[in-house]
Amino acid sequence: MSSSVSSPNPESSGPPLRALAMVFISLAILFAAIGALSLTGSDGDEAAAPAATTEASQAPAASAAPTTTAAPTTSVDPADVELQVLNNSDVSGLAAETAATLTAEGWTVTDTGNYAETQVPATTVYYGTASGAQAAAQQIAQQLGATTAARPAALSTFGDGVIVMVTQ
Repeated sequence: MSSSVSSPNPESSGPPLRALAMVFISLAILFAAIGALSLTGSDGDEAAAPAATTEASQAPAASAAPTTTAAPTTSVDPADVELQVLNNSDVSGLAAETAATLTAEGWTVTDTGNYAETQVPATTVYYGTASGAQAAAQQIAQQLGATTAARPAALSTFGDGVIVMVTQ
């Protein structure tokens, strides 16, 4: 009785199953690494923020006194101010949300966008050299609960009006 022996598990099914398992394991490791990097990436931004904020923190200190004295006495027509809102955070749509708030309060927002060149520690309203820009910045800062500062040279490409740099 010579019969051929048949195997219940053919040999060809072994390696593809192992290969599929290796692919799944590799994907799990990849996703775990991406998750770990995204968590550590936010800490890296905070660690880098003190070095980048020295320029921004010097400007608000110089304008702290005018902010409190000029805001109540000077009123600016929102239509006379070039106003831009820039998102300086990881929160998607924050500039558009802030622009909608300012528009509802009577301001005309000419542009929104993102700004990732440097990190600003807190929402700041920067004013340029345009007429009424400083008074407008003070009014906007009061409405948003933000600080004001003279525009640093790094923002000179954004015109000479008011820039609201939102951080969260």
